[in-house]
Amino acid sequence: MLFLIAHLPYALPNVENDQAVNPGMSILIQYLFAIGVFQGTLLAILLNITPKVSVAGRILGVWCFLLALSFLGALTIANKAYTYLGFLVGWVYFLPASFGAMFYLYCQFATIERAFHRKDLLHFLPFIFCYLLNFDALTAPLEVRLRGAPDTISFYVSNAIFYTQAFVYLGLSIRLIHSREQSAAKNLANYNPQVFAWLWKISWLNVIIWTFKLVADFVQPMMVFSRIADALIVIFIYSIALAQWRHPHLFKIAQLKQVLTRRESASSFEAKQQVTRPDAGQSGEDEAGKSGALDAETRKNILAAVECHMHEHKPYLQNQLTLQELAEAVGVSGHHLSETLNQQAGKNFYLYINQYRIDEVCRQLQSDQSKKFIDLALAAGFSSKSTFNAAFKQLTGKTPSQYRAEIRKFDE
Repeated sequence: MLFLIAHLPYALPNVENDQAVNPGMSILIQYLFAIGVFQGTLLAILLNITPKVSVAGRILGVWCFLLALSFLGALTIANKAYTYLGFLVGWVYFLPASFGAMFYLYCQFATIERAFHRKDLLHFLPFIFCYLLNFDALTAPLEVRLRGAPDTISFYVSNAIFYTQAFVYLGLSIRLIHSREQSAAKNLANYNPQVFAWLWKISWLNVIIWTFKLVADFVQPMMVFSRIADALIVIFIYSIALAQWRHPHLFKIAQLKQVLTRRESASSFEAKQQVTRPDAGQSGEDEAGKSGALDAETRKNILAAVECHMHEHKPYLQNQLTLQELAEAVGVSGHHLSETLNQQAGKNFYLYINQYRIDEVCRQLQSDQSKKFIDLALAAGFSSKSTFNAAFKQLTGKTPSQYRAEIRKFDE
């Protein structure tokens, strides 16, 4: 899971303060940092030299390398290893200014696989500004850098950028996850909602870590929060990096890219239409504002047509079925079908289609309890066992095994 190491010491680090208060704790922290250096370097190599690793994995690999440098910088100062690693003093301080962008880009590329474009580098401008604003201090002799953080306006501005970028990108990441979760639920029937559940956990844990770092930075007696955050980073970010290396498409949502591309194309077309006919956009807004796109009777008729199509043709057995495909089969627009399912059936597309699939599995299971769940799931239209398990639990409140046990108990 993607977590941040926020504020590492500029010069004489907090590990020295820890040593003065509690020598044992200082040794423990140094071990923690040493593990961080080793794991970060190893995972960075694995994620960047393995051929089949996705773009998201390579972003994570760069992130791991920067984390390793951050931990190495802290170790260098704690052990006064200036002979070979003195150049790290000061320079590692602003590395976490890139971690907000790293997390945002990871969420983008993990859920939808695409090429990395030059414009994506613009997200690292806060990181670049921090170094440019403090270039004079960073290029000063080692003995000057060891005196501590410079008392300059540039440094304080950089500190503000440092934390601002973290929380701004966390906000952008949360909005991105929410938007893609909504798009998947409205348009796709065969994805694992646990993907987004994990992304939400990652996001909120990132919020906790950055908050701990912020509190520790401004309230010195609360330095224990910084150490807790460091421990979380070592444990979790490297765990998810290893998982990403083993499973290159860990959080990828199949077909979501096509859905978003189609939506962007439709939005672009509507924008062009409004440019050529300025009154069209206004009239459309007035019409939508009065009663929505459809009246109740129209939604009722569309739902009846959909249910008839579902029973006659069983399109839910196709594991790549999308909202647009079903809409075209019924003869309505994707927007109208989505509105009908939400307002008339009370379900989004994901729940509506998977209810038919779960009912199919239950019927088959009642007729032959010896069948394997994976065979039943694939035959009913699910693309994987994990997707089936998540949908079954969500729609029935039971696991497949619990359901089968109930059937057997009832038969007895």
